[in-house]
Amino acid sequence: MAQQTMGAFTEDKVDALSRTLKEPEWLRSFRIGALGEFLKLPLELSPLYTKYTGVSQFDPAQFPVAPPNEVLDLRSHFEGHLTGKETNIILQGNSNTIHVDLDESLAKSGLEVMTIHEAISRKEGLMRGLFEDKLAKSSGEKFAAFNNAFFNTGTFIHVPQGVEISSPLRKMLIVKNPGTSVIDQSMIYAEDTSRMNFLEELYTGAAEKDYLVSSLLEVRAGKSSHVDVSSLQLLDEKGTYLTNKKVDAASDSHVNITSIFLGSTISRSRMDMVMSGRGSIVEGFEVFFCNRKQRFDLESNLIHNAPDTTAALHARGVLKDQSQSIFKGMIKINHVAKNASSYLAHHAMILDKGARSDGIPGLDIETNEVKATHSASVAQVDEDQIFYLRARGLPEDEAKKMIILGFFEPVVSRIPVEMAREGAKFIIEGKWYGERRRLIDTEALMAITGEAPVEVKQSGDIFERHYKYRG
Repeated sequence: MAQQTMGAFTEDKVDALSRTLKEPEWLRSFRIGALGEFLKLPLELSPLYTKYTGVSQFDPAQFPVAPPNEVLDLRSHFEGHLTGKETNIILQGNSNTIHVDLDESLAKSGLEVMTIHEAISRKEGLMRGLFEDKLAKSSGEKFAAFNNAFFNTGTFIHVPQGVEISSPLRKMLIVKNPGTSVIDQSMIYAEDTSRMNFLEELYTGAAEKDYLVSSLLEVRAGKSSHVDVSSLQLLDEKGTYLTNKKVDAASDSHVNITSIFLGSTISRSRMDMVMSGRGSIVEGFEVFFCNRKQRFDLESNLIHNAPDTTAALHARGVLKDQSQSIFKGMIKINHVAKNASSYLAHHAMILDKGARSDGIPGLDIETNEVKATHSASVAQVDEDQIFYLRARGLPEDEAKKMIILGFFEPVVSRIPVEMAREGAKFIIEGKWYGERRRLIDTEALMAITGEAPVEVKQSGDIFERHYKYRG
């Protein structure tokens, strides 16, 4: 496999990609450096995790890497996914961003939305600084390095200081028989005291052959800013999905980041939530539901680099058939992070004997006067609950569905973005029935389900249960 990878990913390929995209020399050099890291890095850096590399192992050389080269018809490519009422939306077909629509109020607010290469061309000074101070460093993770070396698409979102965006900004990516891998590198740059809500949706059209989607998202939240980011992955079984999410929260900022994983054959996710400013708060939510032979490899790290910071990560998953998952997480409280509070939890439910799930949460504490809690559990569905529901007239399949929806509820109900929160329930139910649903607006959802959105549950004291560290 190593020889295949070396042969498939070369400096000549990076040069050709960079030249085709008409990039400056500094970016070409950045890509070359990232390629070197990709070729030498192992799948896992931590000895705690090397045992589990097989969960998401695949040969990346089987997937082509090239600049976007397709001419897409918006109407046909997005058929069945749009209602015609969408505003404040970015439409991306394979590696091509083909439509950005902002309503009048958003367009006048100062919000800037453009492709990553438009940003490199129009804001080269800013973008060079962001690349030189990369959050997703190539030396830190093998497939972050892969994305840094070969990204061929992406989105740049700039929220100026003091600008508050009340309407959600949606990015919809439809993968339909791509001619090349979709290697998406996107950045959200929210300046001080700004506020925004971003929702990313990944769907598949009619895929005829295996394909790769690699997504790297960096979120920079300025002082006293508030950023909500949600991502829904609903690719089909021919997809391999790689994602790296990196959050950097400045002083007194608040970031919520949600990932909902339902699709693809292989999903490999790496998320770092970094509190770099005093008083910053980051809360993450991960929901996954896998069946058949799906394999999900998830890692999330809560990194406290400043005092008086707060972080929490809530992950829940359900596994059916012969599916497999591994969740790895670490709370890292550095020596400067006095009075940090951190919580990490992963809970999985097994529905069939052939399914398997593992959880490896950990603590790395370098100072006193902190509070940290982690927990993990893997359990089978409760037969007593099934018996109780069946005794009240429900068929077994319907009883199991109600139990898994209830299992997800403690996490799903806390997702702060209403469309993601209510849509997650609708889509999870659809997967149970074998339906490939999509997010729809609240009005349409109420017409189908007859249920009004519920209020977000407020966090209580999460440190009064599970394994605790107090120093």
